[in-house]
Amino acid sequence: IAALESEIKENKKPVSLYLEPTVTATADVVKTRVIAHNVVGLLEGSDPVLKNEYVIIGAHFDHLGLGGEGSGSRTPDQVAVHNGADDNASGTAGVVELAQKLSSNRLNLKRSFIFVAFTGEEMGLLGSKEFVNKPPVELTKVNTMINMDMIGRLNPETKTIIIGGTGTSAESDSILKILETGRPFKVSRSTDGYGPSDHAAFYSVNIPVFYFSTGAHDEYHTPADDSDK
Repeated sequence: IAALESEIKENKKPVSLYLEPTVTATADVVKTRVIAHNVVGLLEGSDPVLKNEYVIIGAHFDHLGLGGEGSGSRTPDQVAVHNGADDNASGTAGVVELAQKLSSNRLNLKRSFIFVAFTGEEMGLLGSKEFVNKPPVELTKVNTMINMDMIGRLNPETKTIIIGGTGTSAESDSILKILETGRPFKVSRSTDGYGPSDHAAFYSVNIPVFYFSTGAHDEYHTPADDSDK
């Protein structure tokens, strides 16, 4: 078996067996369960009525570990630390930065803000789905969810920020038209509220979303996604 497995990995092709008369085999799948955590913070608004409405700002903080086979790495034959500087230390830093900016201006905030660092995004949006299934506030009170995933690699030539979910509420496009005026970057819109990141869990329960990203690059899901870039 070890020899066959080695041959398959080396040649990247299936191997045919010619054995007489038959081979009988069994296999077990043993799940290993671990506990992971979302990290959540609440910044309460100042308006006695509107403070019961919420804006969620989130980003996932998990990545691929050491990579390897089955990890989602684009270099599965290379076992090495995948730091994930853009995916998604950049988004996590964005959440922390916005938490600082908004908390320093908290007296002018009418609505409340929930900041979330999600776990398990790379394994299928596990953290955001758990948040939606067991929310700390009523989901009907959530006005929108802002997701930041890979916001650290703005192309200096195109200077374009991608914003997804612009079709998930009636106001999205008009808000962006006001806010993008006079900025040192362009905005590329995508109307879809679904996609391979945590905002999809919120749109699945009819919460309007904004998904911010500076786009994909060659270092995505490789050990080369480091902070120097």
